[in-house]
Amino acid sequence: MQKVTYNRVKIIATAGPACKDPAVLEELIRAGVDILRLNLSHGTWEEYDYFIEQVRRINLKLGVRVALLADLQGPKMRIGKLEKAIPIAPGDELIFSSRLGRDGIIPVEYETLARDVSPGDVILVEDGRVRLKVLETDGVQTVRLKVLAGDRIGSRKGINLPGRPISLPTISEKDWDDLLEIAHRQIEWVAISFVRRPEDVQEVRYFLRRMGASTHIMAKIERPEALEHLERIAAVSDAVMVARGDLGVEIPVEEVPLWQKKIIRTCHRWGKPVVVATQMLETMIQNASPTRAEVTDIANAVLDGADAVMLSGETSVGAYPVEAVRQMQRILMAAETDPTIYRLAGQPDANSPTYLSDAVCWTACTLASEVGAKALVGLTYSGYTAFQLARWRPQTDIFIFTSNPRILTTLNLLWGVRAYYYRKEEATYPTIYDILHIIRDMGHVQTGDVVIFTVSMPLQARQRTNTLHIAQVP
Repeated sequence: MQKVTYNRVKIIATAGPACKDPAVLEELIRAGVDILRLNLSHGTWEEYDYFIEQVRRINLKLGVRVALLADLQGPKMRIGKLEKAIPIAPGDELIFSSRLGRDGIIPVEYETLARDVSPGDVILVEDGRVRLKVLETDGVQTVRLKVLAGDRIGSRKGINLPGRPISLPTISEKDWDDLLEIAHRQIEWVAISFVRRPEDVQEVRYFLRRMGASTHIMAKIERPEALEHLERIAAVSDAVMVARGDLGVEIPVEEVPLWQKKIIRTCHRWGKPVVVATQMLETMIQNASPTRAEVTDIANAVLDGADAVMLSGETSVGAYPVEAVRQMQRILMAAETDPTIYRLAGQPDANSPTYLSDAVCWTACTLASEVGAKALVGLTYSGYTAFQLARWRPQTDIFIFTSNPRILTTLNLLWGVRAYYYRKEEATYPTIYDILHIIRDMGHVQTGDVVIFTVSMPLQARQRTNTLHIAQVP
Protein backbone atom coordinates (compact mmCIF):
# COMPACT_ATOMS: atom_id res chain seq x y z
CA MET A 1 0.00 0.00 0.00
CA GLN A 2 1.43 3.38 -0.99
CA LYS A 3 1.75 6.13 1.58
CA VAL A 4 -1.05 8.70 1.80
CA THR A 5 -1.64 11.42 4.35
CA TYR A 6 -3.87 10.43 7.25
CA ASN A 7 -5.80 12.52 9.78
CA ARG A 8 -8.55 11.71 12.24
CA VAL A 9 -10.72 14.59 10.96
CA LYS A 10 -11.57 13.76 7.36
CA ILE A 11 -11.29 16.03 4.29
CA ILE A 12 -14.06 16.34 1.69
CA ALA A 13 -13.03 17.89 -1.64
CA THR A 14 -15.38 18.96 -4.42
CA ALA A 15 -14.79 17.67 -7.94
CA GLY A 16 -14.53 20.09 -10.83
CA PRO A 17 -12.40 21.31 -13.72
CA ALA A 18 -9.47 22.14 -11.42
CA CYS A 19 -8.96 18.47 -10.51
CA LYS A 20 -10.14 16.76 -13.67
CA ASP A 21 -6.61 15.77 -14.65
CA PRO A 22 -6.12 12.22 -13.27
CA ALA A 23 -2.66 13.16 -11.97
CA VAL A 24 -4.07 16.12 -10.04
CA LEU A 25 -6.90 14.01 -8.62
CA GLU A 26 -4.45 11.37 -7.47
CA GLU A 27 -2.29 14.05 -5.90
CA LEU A 28 -5.33 15.37 -4.01
CA ILE A 29 -5.97 11.90 -2.61
CA ARG A 30 -2.32 11.44 -1.66
CA ALA A 31 -2.46 14.83 0.07
CA GLY A 32 -5.32 13.69 2.29
CA VAL A 33 -8.71 13.76 0.55
CA ASP A 34 -11.02 11.14 2.09
CA ILE A 35 -14.28 11.89 0.25
CA LEU A 36 -14.85 13.39 -3.20
CA ARG A 37 -18.02 15.47 -3.51
CA LEU A 38 -20.01 15.57 -6.73
CA ASN A 39 -21.99 18.82 -6.82
CA LEU A 40 -25.13 17.85 -8.74
CA SER A 41 -26.08 21.52 -9.14
CA HIS A 42 -23.37 21.79 -11.79
CA GLY A 43 -22.43 19.31 -14.48
CA THR A 44 -23.85 16.21 -16.12
CA TRP A 45 -23.80 12.51 -15.26
CA GLU A 46 -21.28 11.99 -18.02
CA GLU A 47 -18.94 14.31 -16.10
CA TYR A 48 -19.76 12.74 -12.74
CA ASP A 49 -19.12 9.26 -14.14
CA TYR A 50 -15.63 10.33 -15.10
CA PHE A 51 -14.82 11.25 -11.49
CA ILE A 52 -16.51 8.11 -10.14
CA GLU A 53 -14.39 5.94 -12.42
CA GLN A 54 -11.19 7.82 -11.58
CA VAL A 55 -11.71 7.67 -7.81
CA ARG A 56 -12.40 3.94 -7.89
CA ARG A 57 -9.34 3.39 -10.08
CA ILE A 58 -7.12 5.40 -7.70
CA ASN A 59 -8.54 3.50 -4.71
CA LEU A 60 -7.36 0.25 -6.30
CA LYS A 61 -4.00 1.69 -7.25
CA LEU A 62 -3.17 3.22 -3.86
CA GLY A 63 -5.07 0.79 -1.63
CA VAL A 64 -7.16 3.62 -0.16
CA ARG A 65 -10.91 3.96 0.52
CA VAL A 66 -11.91 7.37 -0.83
CA ALA A 67 -15.70 7.64 -0.74
CA LEU A 68 -18.07 9.54 -3.04
CA LEU A 69 -20.62 12.09 -1.86
CA ALA A 70 -23.36 13.13 -4.30
CA ASP A 71 -24.79 16.51 -3.28
CA LEU A 72 -28.37 16.99 -4.53
CA GLN A 73 -29.31 20.34 -6.04
CA GLY A 74 -32.50 20.73 -4.03
CA PRO A 75 -35.36 23.10 -4.93
CA LYS A 76 -34.59 25.17 -8.04
CA MET A 77 -34.18 28.72 -6.74
CA ARG A 78 -31.86 30.37 -9.21
CA ILE A 79 -31.54 33.17 -11.71
CA GLY A 80 -32.27 31.74 -15.16
CA LYS A 81 -29.72 31.40 -17.90
CA LEU A 82 -28.43 34.79 -19.09
CA GLU A 83 -26.27 35.49 -22.12
CA LYS A 84 -24.16 37.77 -19.95
CA ALA A 85 -24.27 39.35 -16.50
CA ILE A 86 -26.70 42.25 -16.08
CA PRO A 87 -25.19 45.41 -14.55
CA ILE A 88 -27.23 46.92 -11.72
CA ALA A 89 -26.90 49.73 -9.18
CA PRO A 90 -28.66 50.59 -5.89
CA GLY A 91 -31.98 52.25 -6.62
CA ASP A 92 -32.57 50.41 -9.91
CA GLU A 93 -35.87 48.61 -10.40
CA LEU A 94 -35.93 45.06 -11.81
CA ILE A 95 -38.58 42.56 -12.80
CA PHE A 96 -38.20 38.84 -12.12
CA SER A 97 -40.40 36.33 -13.95
CA SER A 98 -40.74 32.58 -13.51
CA ARG A 99 -41.68 32.36 -17.19
CA LEU A 100 -39.27 32.88 -20.07
CA GLY A 101 -37.45 36.19 -19.83
CA ARG A 102 -37.94 38.93 -22.33
CA ASP A 103 -36.56 42.44 -22.82
CA GLY A 104 -36.22 44.12 -19.45
CA ILE A 105 -37.31 41.02 -17.51
CA ILE A 106 -34.92 38.65 -15.72
CA PRO A 107 -35.89 34.95 -15.80
CA VAL A 108 -35.79 32.95 -12.58
CA GLU A 109 -35.86 29.18 -12.06
CA TYR A 110 -38.25 29.39 -9.13
CA GLU A 111 -41.82 28.64 -10.16
CA THR A 112 -43.51 29.85 -6.96
CA LEU A 113 -41.39 32.95 -6.28
CA ALA A 114 -44.31 35.33 -6.89
CA ARG A 115 -46.42 33.35 -4.37
CA ASP A 116 -43.72 33.06 -1.74
CA VAL A 117 -42.90 36.79 -1.37
CA SER A 118 -44.77 39.88 -0.22
CA PRO A 119 -44.03 43.61 -0.65
CA GLY A 120 -41.23 44.62 1.71
CA ASP A 121 -39.49 41.22 1.68
CA VAL A 122 -35.77 41.07 0.94
CA ILE A 123 -34.44 38.70 -1.73
CA LEU A 124 -30.76 37.78 -1.78
CA VAL A 125 -28.88 36.63 -4.88
CA GLU A 126 -25.46 34.94 -4.99
CA ASP A 127 -25.14 34.37 -1.22
CA GLY A 128 -26.16 37.94 -0.45
CA ARG A 129 -23.85 39.75 -2.84
CA VAL A 130 -27.01 41.23 -4.35
CA ARG A 131 -29.83 42.50 -2.10
CA LEU A 132 -33.26 43.26 -3.54
CA LYS A 133 -36.46 44.57 -1.95
CA VAL A 134 -39.85 43.36 -3.18
CA LEU A 135 -42.02 46.27 -4.33
CA GLU A 136 -44.86 44.33 -5.90
CA THR A 137 -45.86 40.77 -6.81
CA ASP A 138 -48.71 39.51 -8.97
CA GLY A 139 -48.80 36.25 -6.97
CA VAL A 140 -48.45 34.23 -10.17
CA GLN A 141 -45.20 34.75 -12.05
CA THR A 142 -43.89 38.31 -11.85
CA VAL A 143 -42.14 40.25 -9.06
CA ARG A 144 -41.04 43.90 -9.20
CA LEU A 145 -37.96 44.72 -7.10
CA LYS A 146 -35.67 47.53 -6.05
CA VAL A 147 -31.90 47.05 -5.85
CA LEU A 148 -30.53 47.69 -2.37
CA ALA A 149 -26.97 46.50 -2.99
CA GLY A 150 -24.92 44.86 -5.72
CA ASP A 151 -23.37 45.71 -9.07
CA ARG A 152 -24.48 42.84 -11.33
CA ILE A 153 -26.71 39.78 -11.57
CA GLY A 154 -25.04 36.74 -13.05
CA SER A 155 -26.49 33.74 -14.83
CA ARG A 156 -27.65 30.76 -12.73
CA LYS A 157 -26.90 32.41 -9.37
CA GLY A 158 -28.75 31.17 -6.30
CA ILE A 159 -31.74 32.95 -4.75
CA ASN A 160 -32.55 33.08 -1.02
CA LEU A 161 -35.57 34.41 0.86
CA PRO A 162 -34.20 34.92 4.39
CA GLY A 163 -36.78 34.21 7.05
CA ARG A 164 -39.49 33.27 4.54
CA PRO A 165 -40.89 29.75 4.06
CA ILE A 166 -40.74 28.38 0.53
CA SER A 167 -43.50 26.36 -1.09
CA LEU A 168 -41.30 24.25 -3.35
CA PRO A 169 -40.84 20.61 -2.27
CA THR A 170 -37.47 19.78 -0.68
CA ILE A 171 -36.81 16.99 -3.18
CA SER A 172 -37.21 18.30 -6.73
CA GLU A 173 -37.98 16.25 -9.84
CA LYS A 174 -34.30 16.57 -10.80
CA ASP A 175 -33.32 15.24 -7.39
CA TRP A 176 -35.50 12.13 -7.79
CA ASP A 177 -33.90 11.51 -11.20
CA ASP A 178 -30.45 11.97 -9.66
CA LEU A 179 -31.30 9.57 -6.84
CA LEU A 180 -32.01 6.90 -9.43
CA GLU A 181 -28.55 7.47 -10.90
CA ILE A 182 -26.98 7.45 -7.42
CA ALA A 183 -28.65 4.13 -6.57
CA HIS A 184 -27.59 2.62 -9.88
CA ARG A 185 -23.94 3.58 -9.29
CA GLN A 186 -23.97 2.58 -5.59
CA ILE A 187 -22.53 5.93 -4.51
CA GLU A 188 -21.69 5.76 -0.81
CA TRP A 189 -23.19 9.05 0.44
CA VAL A 190 -25.91 11.45 -0.72
CA ALA A 191 -26.44 14.93 0.74
CA ILE A 192 -29.98 16.33 0.78
CA SER A 193 -30.00 20.10 0.22
CA PHE A 194 -32.36 22.45 2.05
CA VAL A 195 -33.73 19.80 4.42
CA ARG A 196 -36.67 21.24 6.34
CA ARG A 197 -38.10 18.30 8.29
CA PRO A 198 -37.15 14.72 9.21
CA GLU A 199 -39.72 13.40 6.73
CA ASP A 200 -37.51 14.71 3.90
CA VAL A 201 -34.76 12.32 5.00
CA GLN A 202 -37.16 9.42 5.50
CA GLU A 203 -38.64 9.83 2.00
CA VAL A 204 -35.18 9.58 0.45
CA ARG A 205 -34.25 6.60 2.62
CA TYR A 206 -37.40 4.73 1.62
CA PHE A 207 -36.71 5.45 -2.05
CA LEU A 208 -33.09 4.24 -1.84
CA ARG A 209 -34.12 1.07 -0.03
CA ARG A 210 -36.66 0.29 -2.74
CA MET A 211 -33.84 0.69 -5.25
CA GLY A 212 -31.65 -1.74 -3.29
CA ALA A 213 -29.01 0.93 -2.64
CA SER A 214 -26.85 1.00 0.49
CA THR A 215 -26.25 4.74 0.11
CA HIS A 216 -26.04 6.64 3.42
CA ILE A 217 -27.85 9.96 3.85
CA MET A 218 -26.40 13.29 4.95
CA ALA A 219 -28.81 16.10 5.86
CA LYS A 220 -27.61 19.61 5.01
CA ILE A 221 -28.69 22.16 7.61
CA GLU A 222 -29.21 25.43 5.74
CA ARG A 223 -32.84 26.46 6.39
CA PRO A 224 -34.45 27.99 9.52
CA GLU A 225 -37.02 25.17 9.50
CA ALA A 226 -34.18 22.65 9.81
CA LEU A 227 -32.92 24.40 12.93
CA GLU A 228 -36.40 24.09 14.45
CA HIS A 229 -36.41 20.33 13.81
CA LEU A 230 -32.68 19.75 14.39
CA GLU A 231 -33.02 16.98 16.99
CA ARG A 232 -35.36 14.88 14.87
CA ILE A 233 -33.37 15.47 11.66
CA ALA A 234 -30.16 14.34 13.38
CA ALA A 235 -31.96 11.28 14.74
CA VAL A 236 -33.09 10.00 11.32
CA SER A 237 -29.98 10.96 9.30
CA ASP A 238 -26.73 9.02 8.92
CA ALA A 239 -24.72 12.27 9.01
CA VAL A 240 -25.29 16.03 9.08
CA MET A 241 -23.62 18.93 7.28
CA VAL A 242 -23.37 22.45 8.67
CA ALA A 243 -23.89 24.17 5.28
CA ARG A 244 -22.80 27.64 6.32
CA GLY A 245 -23.19 29.24 2.89
CA ASP A 246 -26.96 29.20 2.56
CA LEU A 247 -27.45 29.05 6.33
CA GLY A 248 -25.56 32.33 6.61
CA VAL A 249 -28.01 34.10 4.33
CA GLU A 250 -31.13 32.44 5.79
CA ILE A 251 -30.36 33.52 9.37
CA PRO A 252 -28.38 36.50 10.73
CA VAL A 253 -24.76 35.80 9.88
CA GLU A 254 -23.61 36.50 13.45
CA GLU A 255 -25.68 33.51 14.62
CA VAL A 256 -23.92 31.00 12.35
CA PRO A 257 -20.98 30.26 14.72
CA LEU A 258 -23.37 29.59 17.59
CA TRP A 259 -25.51 27.29 15.46
CA GLN A 260 -22.40 25.50 14.21
CA LYS A 261 -21.52 24.57 17.77
CA LYS A 262 -25.10 23.61 18.61
CA ILE A 263 -25.46 21.40 15.53
CA ILE A 264 -22.17 19.64 16.32
CA ARG A 265 -23.22 19.04 19.94
CA THR A 266 -26.56 17.66 18.76
CA CYS A 267 -24.82 15.25 16.38
CA HIS A 268 -22.48 14.10 19.15
CA ARG A 269 -25.49 13.37 21.34
CA TRP A 270 -27.03 11.22 18.61
CA GLY A 271 -23.72 9.64 17.60
CA LYS A 272 -23.91 11.00 14.04
CA PRO A 273 -20.95 12.26 11.97
CA VAL A 274 -21.01 16.01 11.32
CA VAL A 275 -19.36 17.97 8.50
CA VAL A 276 -18.47 21.68 8.57
CA ALA A 277 -18.57 23.24 5.11
CA THR A 278 -18.31 26.46 3.08
CA GLN A 279 -15.59 29.09 2.64
CA MET A 280 -13.03 27.24 4.74
CA LEU A 281 -10.14 28.24 2.47
CA GLU A 282 -12.02 30.59 0.15
CA THR A 283 -9.05 32.83 -0.56
CA MET A 284 -7.10 29.84 -1.88
CA ILE A 285 -9.38 29.76 -4.91
CA GLN A 286 -7.10 32.54 -6.19
CA ASN A 287 -4.21 32.75 -3.70
CA ALA A 288 -1.51 30.24 -2.84
CA SER A 289 -1.91 30.71 0.94
CA PRO A 290 -4.88 31.10 3.33
CA THR A 291 -5.73 33.95 5.66
CA ARG A 292 -5.10 33.64 9.39
CA ALA A 293 -8.87 33.77 9.92
CA GLU A 294 -9.39 30.76 7.64
CA VAL A 295 -6.74 28.76 9.46
CA THR A 296 -8.43 29.58 12.77
CA ASP A 297 -11.84 28.65 11.36
CA ILE A 298 -10.69 25.16 10.36
CA ALA A 299 -8.92 24.60 13.67
CA ASN A 300 -12.03 25.71 15.56
CA ALA A 301 -14.13 23.21 13.59
CA VAL A 302 -11.79 20.49 14.84
CA LEU A 303 -11.96 21.79 18.41
CA ASP A 304 -15.77 21.94 18.16
CA GLY A 305 -15.75 18.23 17.28
CA ALA A 306 -16.33 18.03 13.52
CA ASP A 307 -15.85 14.62 11.88
CA ALA A 308 -14.97 16.21 8.53
CA VAL A 309 -14.35 19.57 6.87
CA MET A 310 -15.16 20.40 3.27
CA LEU A 311 -13.55 22.28 0.39
CA SER A 312 -15.79 23.55 -2.41
CA GLY A 313 -14.49 26.01 -5.00
CA GLU A 314 -10.97 25.56 -3.65
CA THR A 315 -10.65 22.16 -5.35
CA SER A 316 -13.35 22.37 -8.03
CA VAL A 317 -12.38 25.62 -9.78
CA GLY A 318 -9.47 27.01 -7.74
CA ALA A 319 -5.99 27.76 -8.99
CA TYR A 320 -4.31 25.78 -6.17
CA PRO A 321 -6.41 22.64 -5.50
CA VAL A 322 -3.59 20.39 -4.26
CA GLU A 323 -2.03 23.07 -2.08
CA ALA A 324 -5.45 23.81 -0.55
CA VAL A 325 -5.75 20.16 0.54
CA ARG A 326 -2.18 20.11 1.85
CA GLN A 327 -2.80 23.30 3.78
CA MET A 328 -5.99 21.92 5.29
CA GLN A 329 -4.22 18.69 6.22
CA ARG A 330 -1.49 20.65 8.03
CA ILE A 331 -4.08 22.65 9.96
CA LEU A 332 -5.93 19.48 10.95
CA MET A 333 -2.70 17.81 12.07
CA ALA A 334 -1.85 20.76 14.31
CA ALA A 335 -5.37 21.00 15.76
CA GLU A 336 -5.43 17.26 16.51
CA THR A 337 -2.56 17.71 18.97
CA ASP A 338 -5.00 19.41 21.34
CA PRO A 339 -5.97 16.78 23.95
CA THR A 340 -9.41 18.33 24.49
CA ILE A 341 -10.76 16.87 21.23
CA TYR A 342 -10.50 13.32 22.56
CA ARG A 343 -12.96 11.37 24.74
CA LEU A 344 -16.31 13.14 24.50
CA ALA A 345 -18.28 13.60 27.69
CA GLY A 346 -21.36 11.50 28.32
CA GLN A 347 -22.36 7.88 28.15
CA PRO A 348 -24.60 5.72 25.95
CA ASP A 349 -28.34 6.17 26.38
CA ALA A 350 -29.62 3.42 28.69
CA ASN A 351 -33.04 3.67 27.01
CA SER A 352 -31.69 3.02 23.52
CA PRO A 353 -32.55 -0.35 21.91
CA THR A 354 -28.84 -0.65 21.04
CA TYR A 355 -27.65 0.22 24.56
CA LEU A 356 -25.75 -3.01 25.27
CA SER A 357 -23.80 -2.80 22.01
CA ASP A 358 -23.19 0.92 22.50
CA ALA A 359 -21.95 0.31 26.03
CA VAL A 360 -19.38 -2.22 24.79
CA CYS A 361 -18.00 0.33 22.32
CA TRP A 362 -17.98 3.12 24.92
CA THR A 363 -16.19 0.86 27.39
CA ALA A 364 -13.64 -0.12 24.75
CA CYS A 365 -12.79 3.54 24.14
CA THR A 366 -12.55 4.22 27.87
CA LEU A 367 -10.40 1.16 28.47
CA ALA A 368 -8.11 2.00 25.56
CA SER A 369 -7.15 5.21 27.31
CA GLU A 370 -6.69 3.53 30.68
CA VAL A 371 -4.35 0.78 29.44
CA GLY A 372 -2.56 2.81 26.75
CA ALA A 373 -3.79 0.64 23.88
CA LYS A 374 -2.19 1.32 20.51
CA ALA A 375 -5.19 0.20 18.46
CA LEU A 376 -8.94 -0.29 18.69
CA VAL A 377 -10.18 -2.97 16.31
CA GLY A 378 -13.82 -3.43 15.44
CA LEU A 379 -15.20 -6.40 13.52
CA THR A 380 -18.49 -5.41 11.92
CA TYR A 381 -20.76 -6.26 9.00
CA SER A 382 -23.26 -3.39 9.11
CA GLY A 383 -20.68 -0.75 10.04
CA TYR A 384 -22.57 0.27 13.19
CA THR A 385 -19.60 -0.54 15.43
CA ALA A 386 -17.43 1.87 13.44
CA PHE A 387 -19.94 4.69 13.99
CA GLN A 388 -19.96 3.97 17.72
CA LEU A 389 -16.19 3.79 18.15
CA ALA A 390 -15.73 7.04 16.21
CA ARG A 391 -18.51 8.65 18.25
CA TRP A 392 -16.50 8.56 21.48
CA ARG A 393 -13.33 10.08 19.98
CA PRO A 394 -10.63 7.77 21.40
CA GLN A 395 -7.04 8.90 21.08
CA THR A 396 -6.28 5.30 20.12
CA ASP A 397 -6.26 4.54 16.38
CA ILE A 398 -9.44 2.85 15.08
CA PHE A 399 -9.22 -0.03 12.60
CA ILE A 400 -12.37 -1.64 11.22
CA PHE A 401 -12.36 -5.08 9.60
CA THR A 402 -15.39 -6.23 7.63
CA SER A 403 -16.44 -8.87 5.15
CA ASN A 404 -18.99 -6.45 3.71
CA PRO A 405 -17.35 -4.66 0.75
CA ARG A 406 -20.30 -2.24 0.43
CA ILE A 407 -19.35 -0.35 3.60
CA LEU A 408 -15.56 -0.18 3.17
CA THR A 409 -15.52 3.23 1.49
CA THR A 410 -18.66 4.48 3.28
CA LEU A 411 -16.84 4.37 6.61
CA ASN A 412 -14.13 6.68 5.32
CA LEU A 413 -16.23 9.67 6.40
CA LEU A 414 -16.03 8.66 10.07
CA TRP A 415 -13.64 10.38 12.44
CA GLY A 416 -10.43 8.40 12.86
CA VAL A 417 -11.69 5.26 11.10
CA ARG A 418 -9.64 3.16 8.67
CA ALA A 419 -11.45 0.17 7.18
CA TYR A 420 -10.09 -3.08 5.71
CA TYR A 421 -11.68 -6.00 3.94
CA TYR A 422 -11.46 -9.28 5.88
CA ARG A 423 -13.38 -12.45 5.08
CA LYS A 424 -11.69 -15.26 7.04
CA GLU A 425 -14.09 -15.10 9.99
CA GLU A 426 -13.98 -18.53 11.60
CA ALA A 427 -13.67 -19.00 15.34
CA THR A 428 -13.35 -15.80 17.38
CA TYR A 429 -9.87 -16.22 18.84
CA PRO A 430 -8.12 -17.41 15.66
CA THR A 431 -9.66 -14.40 13.88
CA ILE A 432 -8.41 -12.01 16.58
CA TYR A 433 -4.87 -13.32 16.42
CA ASP A 434 -4.88 -13.31 12.62
CA ILE A 435 -5.86 -9.61 12.65
CA LEU A 436 -3.15 -8.89 15.24
CA HIS A 437 -0.60 -10.22 12.77
CA ILE A 438 -2.15 -8.20 9.93
CA ILE A 439 -2.03 -4.82 11.69
CA ARG A 440 1.48 -5.61 12.93
CA ASP A 441 2.64 -6.40 9.40
CA MET A 442 1.03 -3.17 8.17
CA GLY A 443 3.16 -1.25 10.68
CA HIS A 444 0.25 0.05 12.76
CA VAL A 445 1.39 -1.75 15.92
CA GLN A 446 4.52 -3.45 17.23
CA THR A 447 5.18 -6.62 19.19
CA GLY A 448 3.97 -6.23 22.76
CA ASP A 449 1.48 -3.41 22.05
CA VAL A 450 -1.95 -3.66 23.63
CA VAL A 451 -4.89 -3.92 21.22
CA ILE A 452 -8.58 -3.84 22.15
CA PHE A 453 -11.13 -5.72 20.04
CA THR A 454 -14.89 -5.27 19.87
CA VAL A 455 -16.61 -8.25 18.25
CA SER A 456 -19.89 -10.10 18.07
CA MET A 457 -19.85 -13.67 19.33
CA PRO A 458 -20.39 -15.94 17.56
CA LEU A 459 -18.86 -14.17 14.55
CA GLN A 460 -20.93 -15.99 11.97
CA ALA A 461 -24.22 -14.83 13.54
CA ARG A 462 -23.53 -11.17 12.61
CA GLN A 463 -25.32 -9.86 15.67
CA ARG A 464 -24.62 -6.54 17.37
CA THR A 465 -21.28 -6.11 19.11
CA ASN A 466 -21.40 -7.91 22.44
CA THR A 467 -17.81 -8.75 23.36
CA LEU A 468 -14.68 -6.81 24.34
CA HIS A 469 -11.29 -8.55 24.18
CA ILE A 470 -7.84 -7.27 25.21
CA ALA A 471 -4.80 -8.75 23.49
CA GLN A 472 -1.10 -8.09 23.05
CA VAL A 473 0.59 -8.18 19.67
CA PRO A 474 2.54 -11.45 19.42
